[in-house]
Amino acid sequence: MKCQIPEISWHNRDPVLSVDIQPKAGASNNSSSADKIDFRRLASGGTDSHVLIWHMTQNAECGTISLDLAADLTRHQRAVNAVRWSPNGELLASGDDESVIFIWKQKGETEVVNILDTTNEQDKETWLTMKILRGHMEDVYDLCWSPNSMFLSSGSVDNTAMVWDVTKGKSQHIFSDHKGFVQGVAWDPKNQYLATLSTDRYFRVFDLQTKKVVTRNNKCGLPVPKGHALHGKTVRLYHDDTLQTFFRRLTFSPDGNLIVTPSGVAEIEGVPKPLNTTYVYTRNSLKQPAMTLPSPDQYTVAVRFCPLYFKLRPHADDKPPVIPLPYRMIFAVATKSSVYLYDTQQKTPFALISNIHYTRLTDISWS
Repeated sequence: MKCQIPEISWHNRDPVLSVDIQPKAGASNNSSSADKIDFRRLASGGTDSHVLIWHMTQNAECGTISLDLAADLTRHQRAVNAVRWSPNGELLASGDDESVIFIWKQKGETEVVNILDTTNEQDKETWLTMKILRGHMEDVYDLCWSPNSMFLSSGSVDNTAMVWDVTKGKSQHIFSDHKGFVQGVAWDPKNQYLATLSTDRYFRVFDLQTKKVVTRNNKCGLPVPKGHALHGKTVRLYHDDTLQTFFRRLTFSPDGNLIVTPSGVAEIEGVPKPLNTTYVYTRNSLKQPAMTLPSPDQYTVAVRFCPLYFKLRPHADDKPPVIPLPYRMIFAVATKSSVYLYDTQQKTPFALISNIHYTRLTDISWS
């Protein structure tokens, strides 16, 4: 594995709160073929209230990454907490501290620029506001799209998660079961569930058809071997609202078989030092984690899966993959200052990335 760090000044040196890489580089209204585009788009949002779109280009010979600013989107008036591309790569959603969500679309040849969509002369691309979603009462902390790119879910400080019909620009449903800030939302690739994490220490899964709670989980026993200090004991699963993070970005695996949740803590009454952890659930067992990934020194804030599938590594018959799948998936877990890389074949991380930022991490993304 090679690591390249493009050092540039993003967002006027203000904190960058969210990043996301466009799923398809060819989602351009000005190009007839995806093959003509030799870059990927990266969107970033920060406390300066700007959404920036970058062109990421990789040098084929040495593998270095270069970033060029393509557009500066300035409609937000407050800090931008979440940016997320739609699965088809055509739309970009961004949510802010003013409870507003913008849906952006790249300008086509015949489209007219709205007077409010101010553009800069140095911008290489023009992005228009397709819809403005208003309905939350407080800051929007996280966003996720439906697999068909027609619906969006948002989590907010107002203790709700909302589902939006993006085409109509209207709220379709409000999940008001939460008793704390909703800091993470994740849409099931199989379009059956919506999962959330909130500061009330609950992991919730909702049925998208019935709109009912499938599971509401904050305590259980952990899958640990006999003799382990936690064996047979009921533990609190998640940190409370004193955790120093605005985000608990959980995620589904690309195949929808797994849900991985950050901000976990194995907390037992009478034990002075709880264990930070990340939990892995299977869609067939949502009430108890199938696997725990300890993070001894720091709490975890975000999880993202690589969208690609990999071949299984050769293994002995007596050491099968931890998760019995015919392929291997890779995911990244961000702690306060490091990134761990895991796969679904083993419990231990296969890589650790640290000492790359000067302050705490807020988001991660894969190409």
